Amino acid sequence: MRAILFGASKAGENYVSNHPDIEVVAFTDNDSAKHGTRFMGYPIIAPEDINTHEVDSIIITSQWVDQIYSQLTEEMGIDESNIIVPTKQSVKAALPFEDNETLAFAQSVMRTLNQYFVSHNISACLDSGTLLGAVRNKGLIPWDDDIDLAVDKDNYERLQASLPELYKLLNTNYDVKWNIVIITVNNIDCCINLEFSNSSHTQLVPFDISIQRRESINGLSELLSSGGLFFAPATHFDSYEPIEFLGETFLAPFDAEGFLTFMYGHWQTPKKTTQITEYENRRASMSAPRTGISVQKRTLCE
Repeated sequence: MRAILFGASKAGENYVSNHPDIEVVAFTDNDSAKHGTRFMGYPIIAPEDINTHEVDSIIITSQWVDQIYSQLTEEMGIDESNIIVPTKQSVKAALPFEDNETLAFAQSVMRTLNQYFVSHNISACLDSGTLLGAVRNKGLIPWDDDIDLAVDKDNYERLQASLPELYKLLNTNYDVKWNIVIITVNNIDCCINLEFSNSSHTQLVPFDISIQRRESINGLSELLSSGGLFFAPATHFDSYEPIEFLGETFLAPFDAEGFLTFMYGHWQTPKKTTQITEYENRRASMSAPRTGISVQKRTLCE
């Protein structure tokens, strides 16, 4: 199948890796700064140039699925049958928590982080899929691919100031090489990613630990890294509740089950395969930024 992937991003890279049978003709993106450049060796074209290429499908590999789908069908006249919205799992990397050694490593790191947060008076709560696992599965979800935590502005700044100390602790406790990456979206520091690579003694499946900054605005908790796409009622993140997880007491959003219902709908029923369009906490009718979202990454500790 000949295809153009809409979204020159990590999700697009993962989709290509997971589908070697796809003949990628090009990537396209609404970020005009990317037009004329290359991604994974493929050209990045402007959306208006899609119709100049003969392809079987347009595959949306961006979080702005609803907006891009409307753009393709309503503005560009592309038939719905030629558009593919992939599952979340197909745009993710390998599933780390299905590997027993990696799962044990992740559980240990979570405990280390929890103890570090407590000792440094940092309030960080479980979020998204990690919270879902804690409430429903009583552990990390086997088919999840990362760890999600959330902090408010004050705790984010407190954590960021202490990152050199956290970096030293992680490298002392674990036989892997750690990187701490700060993600800036639209000129706001909004996510701290803890990433690792294997040493000569380990064979762990890589995964990220994302500590996301949330901000309460007009009664809504905005996930700043999403550029306005993902939100929740602020009441869930203005205060936290204790939750037993991995044999320790972590923090969870207030009324965690209510938040999970808001985000996932029928969260009690496990679903290994989902699409981003099934997430209830997205602004489906929000217009996607046609100039793209400004995202920068800088490695603070390596």
